[in-house]
Amino acid sequence: MACVCETCAQHARTLGLEQTPRSRTAIHKAFRSAARLWHPDRYEREPGKRLEAEKRFKQIQIAFRELTEHCDTPVEWLVEPAFSAPRTTANAPAISFGSAPGCFVASNFSALASQIAQRYIHENEGALAIVDLGGRAASQGTLAQFLLLTNQRILLRDARNIVSLLWYDDLGGLRLVDKRRRGRLGPWRRLVERLSGTEQKYVLEIERSDGNLFFTLGSQAGDSVKKVLYNFLQQKRPQPHH
Repeated sequence: MACVCETCAQHARTLGLEQTPRSRTAIHKAFRSAARLWHPDRYEREPGKRLEAEKRFKQIQIAFRELTEHCDTPVEWLVEPAFSAPRTTANAPAISFGSAPGCFVASNFSALASQIAQRYIHENEGALAIVDLGGRAASQGTLAQFLLLTNQRILLRDARNIVSLLWYDDLGGLRLVDKRRRGRLGPWRRLVERLSGTEQKYVLEIERSDGNLFFTLGSQAGDSVKKVLYNFLQQKRPQPHH
C-alpha cells in the first residue's frame, strides 16, 4: 500500500517517480537509478555541477530512507503493545518542559508515552521526549497526535493519523514567530486569552533543508513548550561547513 501523504509524494519525485512506489523493491530500484544519475563522483571534473550533485545525492538518500520506513505503515493507528521502557541516550542535548501538561522527557515517560516510543524508535536510536499535540484533548492524555523527539529525528503524527519523519541531518529553518506582530490578534482576543489562561504569543515553524515546511506548531502547545523545542532543535541543526 502506497503512502498518501505529501511528504512521501515529494520524496517519490526526488527519486524521479511520478507517484509514490508501492513496494520496497520499487523504492530500491528508483533509488539505485537516481543515485547513479546524481552520484558526485560522476562530476569530478565539473566543480559547479558537482555541488548540485552533492545536494541532490543527499536529498535522494533522505528520500530513500524515509520512503522505506514509511512504506509498510503509511497510516498509523494507535496500538497499545505491552509496556516497555523506551531506550534513551546519554549524549543528547538536555531537554526539559518543566511542568507543562502533555509533555514528557524520557526519564519521566508515562506508560502510554513509553509504549508509543517503543513502537516507533529503531534499535540504534534513543527516545528523548514526546509532546501531546491534542490541544484541549491533551489534558486527557490520549497522545493521539504527538511530536516524538529521538536522538536522530523527529516523528510527527497528525490529526489524520499520518506519521511524518524529519531527520536532524535534513533540518532546515526554524522560526519562532511572534503572531501578534503579524497583526493576527486584536485587543479583545488578547483579553479573552489572558482571562481564560490560554494566551499564546508564538508559532513555531519547522522546515526541511530544502525550504519546504515540515510542521507548524501553534495552538497545540503552549509558548513555553515551543521555546524549549526551538532551543533544542537549534542544537540539532546541521552545522555549516567552512
